[in-house]
Amino acid sequence: MTETINESSEVIKDNDRAMKTCILYEALKKKPIFSSYRRFCKLVGSDAIDYPDFEFWYYRFYHGQTDFDYDRSMDPVPKRIMDMPVSLMYKITENLDTVERTYLRTMIKPLKDIADSHPLFFDNIEIAVSHHSLEWTLNDKIFSCVKKENGCTLHTPTKKIESDDGFTKKGLDYLTRMLKMPNIQVHHFSLRLFRESQIPEDLLPHPFHVKSVKLYAFNINQTFPFLSALNPGELESINLEPCHTPERDEILRFFETEQFKQAKHVELKGYMEENDLLKFSHLKSFKCELTYLAPVDFQRIRDIVSIFKNFDSCELKRYNSFDDFQIRTLGEALESEVPLGPLKTIKHLYQIPESNEYLEFEIVDEEYYCIIKILKIR
Repeated sequence: MTETINESSEVIKDNDRAMKTCILYEALKKKPIFSSYRRFCKLVGSDAIDYPDFEFWYYRFYHGQTDFDYDRSMDPVPKRIMDMPVSLMYKITENLDTVERTYLRTMIKPLKDIADSHPLFFDNIEIAVSHHSLEWTLNDKIFSCVKKENGCTLHTPTKKIESDDGFTKKGLDYLTRMLKMPNIQVHHFSLRLFRESQIPEDLLPHPFHVKSVKLYAFNINQTFPFLSALNPGELESINLEPCHTPERDEILRFFETEQFKQAKHVELKGYMEENDLLKFSHLKSFKCELTYLAPVDFQRIRDIVSIFKNFDSCELKRYNSFDDFQIRTLGEALESEVPLGPLKTIKHLYQIPESNEYLEFEIVDEEYYCIIKILKIR
């Protein structure tokens, strides 16, 4: 028996009895069939016999039926997965969650087209890149690829894989297959780059169907390639959070993107001037910082916001660099009644001229800066 197993793979492949002898040997060891098939393929070659045929002979021999000359021609044709009605296959894939369906399409090729016919909807996809790891979350499933001295370790919800590849390469091999699947739709997408990125700028498909995005990076220029992949109009909410405060030209570049022009909600780190707010006229809400390096005309800000047709609310932040009593200055500029003594909060109601609508101001002193919240009351 041992001598037969050790025959060369070509001799075994060309000899039906030799192949069946190898399968009999595996069956007698009573090892799991998947392990036996892998071992058989390693010895003889993956093209020697298909798994269904291996499975047939393995279980015959396992149950003591060792007739090598058994004639299979009279047996019923075995059912394969593609013999199922298309409607049944569609129902099976429909009842899987999004992450399970991504596994299915890569593991069972005949079901790939069926799986791809369903929109893949993720509530949440988060990707984070640091000096030592690439991590991502698909809904509630967590994945990571962590750097080791020689290679990396890939962790998935079901297994751990050791690799000689770098953590970025290995992680991206796994991640990009999912991101490039057809019909993928995401409610909220988050990308955090904690270093000068080695992530390719074409990581995301064009267009990438996302409703809300948060992009965190060292500088705002790193975010533009990823922002440009997101489908304008479909993208409603943008949150840009660069580690370094954007330069003036970078902010103006963001204002020129179609994603900003068609968004409904924007949160932006960077110092805005009064006239910059005119570019926010299409937004329902926004959150940004006001410049502290020059005087700000808060009455002009009030007048600008009051003419925005779609406006619901905003939050403005301004540092107290040259005015330790900025909250009082703000209140007086808005013609609010400002009481004497220490102030933490001022509330002010302003009626929009020739309208029954109001702007409600809440100014909060946070010691080093003030927060100005504006809410439209209809």
